[in-house]
Amino acid sequence: MTQADDHDQDYQSRRQFAALFQEAPMCMALLHGPTHQVEFVNPGYQRLVGARDIVGRPIAEALDDAATQGYVHILDQVYREGLPYAANGARYVVQAVPGGPTVERYVDFVFQPVRGRSSEVGGVLVLGSDVTERVLGERRRDALARLTDALRDLRTPEDITYCAARILGETLGASRAGFGLIGAAGDTVHIDRDWCAEGVESLAGAIDLRQFGNFIDELRANRPVVIRDAGADPRTQEAAESLAALSATAFVDLPVVEDDQLAALIFVNAAGPRDWSAQDLALMREVAERTHTASQRLRTEIALAASEAMFRTIANAMPQMVWSTLPDGFHDYYNDPWYEFTGMVPGSTDGVHWADVFHPDDRDRAWRAWRHSLATGDTYEIQYRLRDRHGNYRWVLGRALPVRDDSGAIVRWMGTCTDIDDQKMAEHALRLANQRKDDFLAMLAHELRNPLAPISTAAQVLRLRQGDAAYALRAGEIIERQVRHMTELVDDLLDVSRVTRGLVQMEREPVELRAVVDSAVEQVRPLIEARHHALAVDLPDAPVFVSGDRTRLVQAVSNLLNNAAKYTQQHGSLRVALLVQDGQAAMSVTDNGSGIPPGLLPHVFDLFTQGERTPDRAQGGLGLGLTLVKSIAGLHGGAVTADSEGQGQGSVFTITLPTIAAPVADPAAGGNALPPAGAGRPLRITVVDDNRDAGASLAAALEAQGHTVRLFDDAEALLADSGPATDAANADVYVLDIGLPRIDGYQLARALRQRPGSRDALLIALTGYGQAHDFTLSKGAGFDHHLVKPANLEQLERILIGWAAA
Repeated sequence: MTQADDHDQDYQSRRQFAALFQEAPMCMALLHGPTHQVEFVNPGYQRLVGARDIVGRPIAEALDDAATQGYVHILDQVYREGLPYAANGARYVVQAVPGGPTVERYVDFVFQPVRGRSSEVGGVLVLGSDVTERVLGERRRDALARLTDALRDLRTPEDITYCAARILGETLGASRAGFGLIGAAGDTVHIDRDWCAEGVESLAGAIDLRQFGNFIDELRANRPVVIRDAGADPRTQEAAESLAALSATAFVDLPVVEDDQLAALIFVNAAGPRDWSAQDLALMREVAERTHTASQRLRTEIALAASEAMFRTIANAMPQMVWSTLPDGFHDYYNDPWYEFTGMVPGSTDGVHWADVFHPDDRDRAWRAWRHSLATGDTYEIQYRLRDRHGNYRWVLGRALPVRDDSGAIVRWMGTCTDIDDQKMAEHALRLANQRKDDFLAMLAHELRNPLAPISTAAQVLRLRQGDAAYALRAGEIIERQVRHMTELVDDLLDVSRVTRGLVQMEREPVELRAVVDSAVEQVRPLIEARHHALAVDLPDAPVFVSGDRTRLVQAVSNLLNNAAKYTQQHGSLRVALLVQDGQAAMSVTDNGSGIPPGLLPHVFDLFTQGERTPDRAQGGLGLGLTLVKSIAGLHGGAVTADSEGQGQGSVFTITLPTIAAPVADPAAGGNALPPAGAGRPLRITVVDDNRDAGASLAAALEAQGHTVRLFDDAEALLADSGPATDAANADVYVLDIGLPRIDGYQLARALRQRPGSRDALLIALTGYGQAHDFTLSKGAGFDHHLVKPANLEQLERILIGWAAA
């Protein structure tokens, strides 16, 4: 083959290579010599570097951006060493038009050395693929993955928006990115924190959007604003310099519209002109959507947590126990007072375990009511007993209401338990008190009718048997005995009222208890003998003294003896004992009578409490005696107790009092006994009582004792008849009722004290008013004595004898 043939064959090969070179989809360029002079470039390479004339020129001269980014240095290394160089996704910033915007591209390439026949490197073949879309897609996917990971750990909306802005700005190579809230006026954006590239100033604060262009209406219409070059866009031309100064020559604003109002925007800035791609905008929208969703979710969680914290605070501050269940009734919440009341470990009563603290007798009833409410949606309301932390059962009011959503479906039950044990006990006590009151009224009617019956009968027989002196005497005894019994009943009522309310002035003097016991036995002996009881009295040899009121102490012991005699069957045995130990005197009364049932024993000292009444105790009293004993013992600094083995086992009542040292005897002390009855002179007595029968009977009794008596129905009649010459004006004694019509006894007494004829007379109040303040009022009105009806004629006679003898 000739040299011409070789040359022709080489030419044909080069033409074939050139044809393949031009048609290859890759970026291809053939560089020659150490200056990397461009011999050939295919269309793919031309598209990569832009419309620039580079063939026949050294690469460093033709593509200065390749030189500044280090690619010429790599070509020198390949040419010098003869080794290929490959890279994937290499960043190449191209300025296709001199002075125009730069474009960021990513390329997979190989620099392959080309050798001649001598095997020496004569040039470099550049093979590459534009993988910009692949790299950017990967970067976008990576950005979204990083955002998803970051959102899991961020706990405030502010951190979420800043993290999203940073990832968005770094991924897009932006100068600034951030989120802003639109103000009430709709044209001011408030930026809390934005991400900025190095050397770029933050825009944090309030910014008037109108100073940077007239695109606010587009944002309000929910259209994104995309500015590729502020200087070239008519919307921002006037603010181009200001935007450039803020590194925002190009920018994108994505609106966030809520309820048809512009609420916020997402912004991305670029320092220079930038052709924002559809992928860029898609990434911004995706980041904005995810960020908005995460922020809203977190805000909801924070609001829910704050609401729950507020609910827990309120629930724990409530005095009631608060609980909550799921729609199916599963208990999943209790407030602190529940655990404080029950003493249960938090969480241990969740589910169905709340029933474990119910009283066994209430459990089934509570379950039935709860199941009914769950099935029907009716309000749950029931009273039951819960076990408290000390193991005691207390009454509570359980109540629950359904919580419904907008559709009416039950989403939760909210309930409370209110401690009503004190209220229940008070209601029970009130019922018992009402029952005792009713029993007392029935008892009082019975006790008053008993003496009234013989009195009425005696009075009727007296009218039928006029002139029968013997029967008149017996009738008088019957009436006197029954009136005395009625008087004792009324005195007991008044006495227990005064003593229990602390209105009695207790004497404080040394009292010898053996004498107290003797006096009490003496008072009750008639009843003891009538019932044929055997009485044993066990007293110490030495005297025992306490400080107190002898009369009241005798009354207390006699009440215990009287009860023992009444509640012991005939021919029973009684025992009274006095013991002294450790400075305490114990007076006990023991019987072998009916005993006290266990249910009654804790209440025997309550008002109106009595054991079962039997026919042989027809006049058994009003159930006041033991209450009076308890009050008297308490007023003396002591106490009284009751013990019984039960029904039919007898009982023991013990009064315990603190003892004192024996007093020093006073030999000079003497008595002041009243003169014997009948020792006085006849007196002129005026009686005023609006009760004609009461006045007439008293007048008859006084006349029977030799006195002269004038009787008036009211004060006005007396005052009208009281002239200087009348007998009424010259009376020695005035016995006046207090409850008189028009002019009461107090006013009448004052009027008599003002008249010369009655100024020095003896004034005696005889009234049904016997309270402590009644005695004070009568003394202040000028009365010398205050007697309580019915009149004790012996007491009245002693007063008259004493005054006459004075």
